[in-house]
Amino acid sequence: MKFICDDMLGKLARWLKILGFDTYYEKDLPDNKLLKIALAEDRIILTRDSKIPKIRNAKNFIWIHSSDPLEQLKEVVQKLKLHIEPERFFTRCLECNGVLEKIEKEKVKDKVWPYVYKTQENFVICPECKRVYWEGTHVGRMKRKLEEIVS
Repeated sequence: MKFICDDMLGKLARWLKILGFDTYYEKDLPDNKLLKIALAEDRIILTRDSKIPKIRNAKNFIWIHSSDPLEQLKEVVQKLKLHIEPERFFTRCLECNGVLEKIEKEKVKDKVWPYVYKTQENFVICPECKRVYWEGTHVGRMKRKLEEIVS
């Protein structure tokens, strides 16, 4: 299942990527481009824009009611009855949506802070934008929030 979020749903897009869903997000994305991408890539449109449901070509969309990102995520999970797979958590780049790949620790030495390099063993990299990720303390907090949402 693939999504595209309008520019009012950047935080929701981030949470969907954290769950491992292919989620397109671009700040200041015009409605016509959003619709074009959604149709071309078979993406479900997630929107808070009241104009989107009125557009003739907008067929596969969900209008999001809440303004709170975690409540928005609950809406999407419930409306689509999404199957959440914890092994897919943190498998997408939060910036460009690329699929993350494992990388040897030695190869990231010059790409992360010295403290991170010294204290972490496992790293992943986005092959598209080259952003490096590791499991810091924030990951545990995010996982707990996600467990609350999906349970």
